[in-house]
Amino acid sequence: MAVSVAVVATAAVVLVLSGFLPPRISELVADLTGVLGSVAAAAAFAWTGWCRTGDERRWRWLMVVALAWFTTAHSLWAWYRGIDPMTFPNAANALYLGLPLFAFFAVLSLVKKDHGKTDEHGVAPPRAVVMLDGLIIAGSLLALSWKLAFDSVRHADGVRVGRLVMVASYTMADLVLIVVAVLFAVALCGILRLPLLWLVSGLVAIGLSDTAYVYTIGHSLTAPPLADVGYMLGPMLFLLAAFAPGRRFSRIKLRMPLLFLPYVPFALVCGFTLFTTISTGQPQVGEVYALIGVVALVVLRQLMTLRQLSAARQQLAYQATHDPLTGASNRNLLLFRLGKALPRDQHDRRVGLLYADLDHFKEINDLLGHEAGDTALRVVAARIRSRIRPADTLARMGGDEFVVLLDPAPDDPGDFGRRVQSAFDDPVRIGDCSCTISISLGYAELDDGDTADDALARADEAMYAAKAAGRNGMRVDVQRPFTFR
Repeated sequence: MAVSVAVVATAAVVLVLSGFLPPRISELVADLTGVLGSVAAAAAFAWTGWCRTGDERRWRWLMVVALAWFTTAHSLWAWYRGIDPMTFPNAANALYLGLPLFAFFAVLSLVKKDHGKTDEHGVAPPRAVVMLDGLIIAGSLLALSWKLAFDSVRHADGVRVGRLVMVASYTMADLVLIVVAVLFAVALCGILRLPLLWLVSGLVAIGLSDTAYVYTIGHSLTAPPLADVGYMLGPMLFLLAAFAPGRRFSRIKLRMPLLFLPYVPFALVCGFTLFTTISTGQPQVGEVYALIGVVALVVLRQLMTLRQLSAARQQLAYQATHDPLTGASNRNLLLFRLGKALPRDQHDRRVGLLYADLDHFKEINDLLGHEAGDTALRVVAARIRSRIRPADTLARMGGDEFVVLLDPAPDDPGDFGRRVQSAFDDPVRIGDCSCTISISLGYAELDDGDTADDALARADEAMYAAKAAGRNGMRVDVQRPFTFR
């Protein structure tokens, strides 16, 4: 089917461009080729969509709706151009906008399954950022074509502004869709698939024909036969998209150039506006408004980028200083805060360390599994955190060992330890089992001559003394009590 339709369309294109046919017959052949091609493409999408499921079915059926709008609009265009040209434009021509609208949602469904499939160290940008990039590029290109498409209306006689705007709206919609589609596939997903390649090619072909008609209408010219080629070939390219396999056409690994892509047309807009302002002595109102719109999009994009960078920085800082399983601080953060808390010359400051270790944790792992052990560790961290003060630091040292930096040290370490152990009076529910968890505690106050490793070692020794005494208890380091000098 696809081959037969492609052969017929190619023959029609050759016949229209040859100049052998009278102008009215040539226009009729071009219009009928576009209508029949869009019907064939819609039928192909309906057939292939019926045989698939999920996103593959969804994007194909959206293309059926998009092509139904295009077929209706192009049929009416053929009628009005051949029978009553003076009725153009009218409400029926707005049906052309259905193609870019529904094709846009089809593209979203097509690339949805590839979202997030980045390389090992790749990070896909948010969809909103990609959308803004597409709008910046499309808006910049539209601003550059402002003088070509609209400024000529002021100098041409007999050109209806409504007619020009109607045709230009198709071009604008196609341009935005093409740019956003490519960015979604490459920047967001890093993947370009064959169906998307043919789909974008069809939109480009139709967009070129729309652009040709915008130019001819703006300059009161008669459109050449070449202007209809995009309408003839576009549906054929859609037909190829319907039957194309979904495998990857390419994998884009380098996204760095894409970061600068939106600013290339933006720089051209700024340069073009500056050039026309200097050459004419006064800025054109349309160009200035277009530039203001693009600048607003760039500012919004930069604000979103700064917000994304700030969130990423906070996330990286948190991951570098916290245990991913329990959410407690890790050893590095504890040592950093411990180093700042060492008394040294601050003779009136008391700082303590509480070393905690689960009793019989190995039995939980052996009997219930490592997943149950992870649950127990999360529960222990949460219950200890509920008993300490906001200014204290809870850190996981590794395995089933936790350390609490007490700054300032409590007046009664024994009472503080009993309050922490009371958090484990209630049993812990792990899966279908209920088990009792206990902890052994060791406490040490920091001497003004201590290093961080010395203080941790003394608290660790006190904890092991509590374990040796029968577990579920607490020992206070008395070898080097805190003294004032």
